[in-house]
Amino acid sequence: MSRALRRVPREALLMLGLFMLTIVPSVTAQEPKPQNTKGVSVGSNSTLLLTAQIPEMNGYALRLRTIILEPGAVVGYHSHAKRPVVAYLLSGEYTEHRDDHGEIVHIPGEQWVEGADVAHWSENRGPEPAVLINVDVLPAK
Repeated sequence: MSRALRRVPREALLMLGLFMLTIVPSVTAQEPKPQNTKGVSVGSNSTLLLTAQIPEMNGYALRLRTIILEPGAVVGYHSHAKRPVVAYLLSGEYTEHRDDHGEIVHIPGEQWVEGADVAHWSENRGPEPAVLINVDVLPAK
């Protein structure tokens, strides 16, 4: 045994060991990310092809959607690597689970962006529908 370990009281080592046993499972055990979407509908959808508006945006469209998440709804895990979004919550409560920020609870009147660095899933834990306005840029079909 090294001299440094001999100087540490055994009780301190025992406490450190017990602490590690309690923290390691919570750090390593993560709930699986839902892959499927349920309880979500699109209330309105308008799309504008951008080629005639901005020639450099050839092959892309600008889309505005009203998205409704019923209570208990889930939006499956996805990335915004090629589809940036600006979102605004009209009503209800919307909970995001981002890889880079953990859980974020959005309330009515709040706005946020989902750029190339965002991968997440979301849900409506509230008692009423969550209604979002989403504006995104996406490849034109």
